[in-house]
Amino acid sequence: MARRTTKATAQPKANAAHRAAAPKERDAYRDTLTHVDEKGDVRMVDVSEKATTQRLAIAEGSILMHPETQAMVLEDRAKKGDVLACARIAGIMASKRTSDLIPMCHPLMITKSKVDIEPIPATGEGAREDGRVGFHVTATLGVTGVTGIEMEALCAASVACLTIYDMCKAVDRGMEIVDVRLLHKEGGRSGVWNRAGAAEEAPQPEVEKTEQEPAEPASPLPGGPGSATPAPALAFIGYQNSGKTTLVEKVITRLTQRGLRVGTIKHHGHKGFEIDQPGKDSWRHAQAGSRHVGLIAPGQYAEYAYTEGEVPVTDLLTHYTDVDIVIVEGYKTAGLPNIVVTRSGVDRLRGDTSFDLIDGNTVAIACNDVVERDFRARATREATETGAPRTLPPFISINDAAAIVNFIMKWLGR
Repeated sequence: MARRTTKATAQPKANAAHRAAAPKERDAYRDTLTHVDEKGDVRMVDVSEKATTQRLAIAEGSILMHPETQAMVLEDRAKKGDVLACARIAGIMASKRTSDLIPMCHPLMITKSKVDIEPIPATGEGAREDGRVGFHVTATLGVTGVTGIEMEALCAASVACLTIYDMCKAVDRGMEIVDVRLLHKEGGRSGVWNRAGAAEEAPQPEVEKTEQEPAEPASPLPGGPGSATPAPALAFIGYQNSGKTTLVEKVITRLTQRGLRVGTIKHHGHKGFEIDQPGKDSWRHAQAGSRHVGLIAPGQYAEYAYTEGEVPVTDLLTHYTDVDIVIVEGYKTAGLPNIVVTRSGVDRLRGDTSFDLIDGNTVAIACNDVVERDFRARATREATETGAPRTLPPFISINDAAAIVNFIMKWLGR
């Protein structure tokens, strides 16, 4: 304490003379930090004299996760509920409470608060260079007022990402929230600001339409004009409760991690099959009488229709021109290249044997050691009884998804 007093009083006259002689130059550091006053204390900026203008801010953030976690969210399998819907609401709520969280923010009468969340794919448009997946959040905030709304946009993007983490942390604590940043702002004395390389995200002024409208681009619908040939399909067949769905999920995840674009088709032959999820808009359309329901959103589409008979899987496969492989679950009698999946070798409901599913289209059998020994013994007995050798396809452990994916990659010639 003594040294502080000595330093402060050592040259009072010299300091006073210097202050008197020096011109009052602007302090660039404090001019930039408007929340710091001339004494160096923090403050809330007085905006009472500023002009009222329309202001807009766009911020983004991403949360990266394991591919299986992303699949869980997209398939609405999270135990806490609809992750993305909750995150969007949380982001909007956070934007309205920003002044309660950031000390020097002014309370604002927000006129627009929108939070969009899109999945980050492993490959293709929107993919990261490192191939990691997750979700990308964009928050767009608007206000008519005397101060900017950047902090509200950043707060919305951050809290939306945090909400996704909270709802998924039970299965993936290694998620990372990255790249939370401002993309665009406009309004006020400083005018328009865009982050370098983010011009696409910035809102563009509406241009008055002329009489000569540009031609519409070709439809991105798979199988449409200019599309390639359908992708190769590989069916996973087996009786009910054979473990197909669990195995298919693992295979899809690993193939996606390898950089393949994967499409899927599932045969659903159970009673009580409901089109879409009850309560959703598309379900309500069907309940109201629509016979062909279409869903279109940025980056994705879906459609379903009522038919007199079952649509052949080969007809449906003609739509899959935008992927590298189609994984088909089911369709035992469609004649597709297939992997027979079985745990016990016997259909528990009907008593049929999975051995009878093996045919000339079977490229592999996914089972355990017990089933493999049983099938090899049956093939030997059959060869002895008929005099014709029975050649079985390769056996792969049903519990080794990596080995199955390696086999599929070789089957594709990759």
